[in-house]
Amino acid sequence: MRSHFHNSYDSKNSNDFQEKLFKDVTEEMFIFKISADNHFHKLSINKSIYKIFELPNNLISGTILPIVYNRIHPEDKIKVLRLFLQLKKTEEKSEIEFRCQLPKKGLHVFKAYIKTKLNTKGDTVFYVTFFKPIPVSEKEVLQNNTTINITELQQTIKLYSEHNNRLLNFSHIAAHNLNTHAGNIKMLLDIIDNEENPQTGKEYLNHLRTVSNNLNETIHRLSQIVHRQNNLNAIKEPLDLNSFLEKNNAIINNYGLEDNVTIINKIPKGSTINFNAAYLESILLNFSTNAVKYAHPDRFPVLKFEFFTENQKKILTIKDNGLGIDIEKHGNSLFGMYKTFHKHQNANGIGLYITKNQIESMNGEISVESKVNEGTTFKITFND
Repeated sequence: MRSHFHNSYDSKNSNDFQEKLFKDVTEEMFIFKISADNHFHKLSINKSIYKIFELPNNLISGTILPIVYNRIHPEDKIKVLRLFLQLKKTEEKSEIEFRCQLPKKGLHVFKAYIKTKLNTKGDTVFYVTFFKPIPVSEKEVLQNNTTINITELQQTIKLYSEHNNRLLNFSHIAAHNLNTHAGNIKMLLDIIDNEENPQTGKEYLNHLRTVSNNLNETIHRLSQIVHRQNNLNAIKEPLDLNSFLEKNNAIINNYGLEDNVTIINKIPKGSTINFNAAYLESILLNFSTNAVKYAHPDRFPVLKFEFFTENQKKILTIKDNGLGIDIEKHGNSLFGMYKTFHKHQNANGIGLYITKNQIESMNGEISVESKVNEGTTFKITFND
């Protein structure tokens, strides 16, 4: 099926009825026909059409239809063309809304009332009446025949984007945290199976109980996230840093029994932040397990936590003495997903990506300083 504009206007096509009609009406009316071979022919046009579509008065008659069509918004052209072709060979009434980009007045919403009539030659004549066009500001867009404020739409999109990020975070938290606990449990069970000294085996059972309790608490926190996911606003609450660090240290001590991890806590008692509990647990655990995972082969891992105020903002630093990272080489991709910087069998490039996402979702910031073979310091700035 062909459907295009064709310069085939003939003034003889305007009958006496149409001429009389256009002398009497004051509405913005446009009459054209679609012939049996799908050519568009302009029949009559009210002078006010020139004004609302900003058409020059000296236009050649055959160019009017193509110019009007070209001023329709690109996203609405197919909709307009499809409607006229659907109405072809019918005698019906219809309405349509579409956007037009006018040379001087800019983007406007047009609404048209359409009536069709068939003639004896098999052509479909369209009587189109236009209502007063409505200007569309830069903050508005026509969607499904409704004018929507783009600012509101962008805010809604942002909220749902953040919501989706939290869902993604949740899946990563669950995989990362549960995997750590599961690894601890397996390691302790293997040790217990091979331990011949009953007293030592009992000590490891106590470690196993601690890991089990931590696992239960992690699952509880993850369950809380599931119940809260329908709320687009992430949950913040006052959290005592030392209590979270104590639980974290218990996990790490079990995680790296053979590594002789030294944890230095310089966080003052009573230090609190407004943060998401599950996120904080995940962040501390991720940095801590990384310190053990990427420990320097020539020394035992040391992990130091400090908390202070800088420029009226609360700061948490986490420093290790591990392998370090080449910031000049990897700085731009340090927090990218699936980015790894050391050859380690358990490196998956997820941890730092998750951590950065969690911190920023709480309106915080994270920066890093590192030297190869000396260690790394992560600095978290809280905006609570």
